Amino acid sequence: MSNRKELLLTQLYSCHHKDGWFPPLNVALRGLSEDQVTKGGEQSANSIIGIIRHLVFWNERYLQRFKEGSLSPMEISNAETFEQGAFSELDDNWDNMLQRLNYVLGQWEEAISNCDDAKLESRTHPDQDECWWTSLTHLAMHNAYHIGQIVHIRKEQGLWETWFEL
Repeated sequence: MSNRKELLLTQLYSCHHKDGWFPPLNVALRGLSEDQVTKGGEQSANSIIGIIRHLVFWNERYLQRFKEGSLSPMEISNAETFEQGAFSELDDNWDNMLQRLNYVLGQWEEAISNCDDAKLESRTHPDQDECWWTSLTHLAMHNAYHIGQIVHIRKEQGLWETWFEL
């Protein structure tokens, strides 16, 4: 396995389910009720479920491009990806959103594990200079950034002791 593939998998695992320098999503989201995830914190513009909608949207979108090489035009703005109704009403259910998030993150791990190095070196789009391994490091950092927001909201709501205890 190449060093780049190992790095990407380490980043994806760390964001999804492997304890490391920060809590992974499965820890940051553990034990939350639907009522708790729909409320934001005192200083937070978004709710936890809104952040999860946003993460699902972008991870699914990039995974589609990675697998199929193309994307349909965006029909919503980035800000709208956080809002209720960004997906079907069914997906606004907390359990369904969690399943969808875990599924797409697992699909990313599988896709990276099974791709060859040439795919990681290829461009994300013919009109862009960025290659996939660079773009995917940014995607992992984006996921980690939003994990921090989730933890912050939990702290504002009094729902976070330390992640080692959750």
